[in-house]
Amino acid sequence: MADNLLEMAVRHLGQSGLDALGNALGLGDGKAEPAFTTGAASVLAGMLNKAGSESGLGTLLNMAVKSTDMDLSSPADIFSSADKMTSLQEVGGNVLDSVFGTSHNAVGDVISSALGLDRTKSGSLIRIAAPIVMSMVGKLVKSKGLNMEGLAALLLGQKTHIRDQLPPGLLKELGADNLDELAERAVVETSPRQAAHAAHNTPPARKSGFGKWLWPLLIALGVLWALNMCAKKEKVDDGTGGVMQQDEVIVEETPTDPTLNGGTTTVPDAPVTTENFEQSFRAYLSDANRDPRREFLLNIEFPTDGSMPNSASAPDVQALINIMQENPGLKITIEGYTDSDGDAAANQTLSEARAKGVRALLVNSGIDEERVKAVGMGSANPVADNNTEEGKQMNRRILVKVDSFTE
Repeated sequence: MADNLLEMAVRHLGQSGLDALGNALGLGDGKAEPAFTTGAASVLAGMLNKAGSESGLGTLLNMAVKSTDMDLSSPADIFSSADKMTSLQEVGGNVLDSVFGTSHNAVGDVISSALGLDRTKSGSLIRIAAPIVMSMVGKLVKSKGLNMEGLAALLLGQKTHIRDQLPPGLLKELGADNLDELAERAVVETSPRQAAHAAHNTPPARKSGFGKWLWPLLIALGVLWALNMCAKKEKVDDGTGGVMQQDEVIVEETPTDPTLNGGTTTVPDAPVTTENFEQSFRAYLSDANRDPRREFLLNIEFPTDGSMPNSASAPDVQALINIMQENPGLKITIEGYTDSDGDAAANQTLSEARAKGVRALLVNSGIDEERVKAVGMGSANPVADNNTEEGKQMNRRILVKVDSFTE
């Protein structure tokens, strides 16, 4: 059975927390729990809507991991302190802006109407519910090691739990006629190279009639998906429900003369750091004599044929976001690499999808898209032996290069 995030959130508050919340918002006796449940269900519906794109899922995953840094261990104490309530609602406002975008205020009005509360109280309610719900999601993401696919599955599993708790009119504000339509938008898998492999590797014949038509259908779908991934334009969710057009990035690789060392191709002219990313990158930017060729390895883990990082990737990505925000004169390139398994064209597509996925996380966090390029390098320039599983994992990597930097 899917985890019930609503139940987890209410249980976390406890009766003392619910009573303190009711007193803080001036709710009547027995009204705190249903009011909080309505607000929390609305936030989960917004998250499910946000999960309609891979970039949206990435933003949610990043927010969920960061939310575990909040101290929400004593809800009653927080709700009883004016200062702590203000701080919590500031965090909640940021969460709502990211989840609902321009629909934030309209969602508050819907909740206000459904609960019979004035806009001030309903606004406070949902700003309180948002970080609490996000922290519940974050705990599950960390404890279960969920990647974006896992997060999408977790959110889809909330459909039965929130269906009867949503205020009338909320789904309309999210552009859906019903909850099932909203759930159908969720991205549950994005794996460009798997689709391409399906086009090149015909599975063994099966005796059943089911297999006779299933495999050809999967192969055809794989071909269509691979062609779609190679389109010249890619639509990326801008975090507000809108869509921006992103030009295809064409990479012109300069021929290299790598040396072979024990069967492993190395490129000594492109030094790569394996140190702590944030410390190394900050030190590099502060060095007046920095090497313009230097590349920095992001700690991002990908499945062999997937483009969606898991939750362990969030700290380095967030560190990069922070550094970009602190240094508006910094422009970078994100380079994606794969191992050498499979078709070269499919590897190129996959590596570009990974790089663009990281770029989307930065852009969705407010970084100007003109400051971040994303390129796919395929299986070029391996740093380890592709004949071993450990080597393949090392070659599936994301690198950051500085294009220009003005302080």
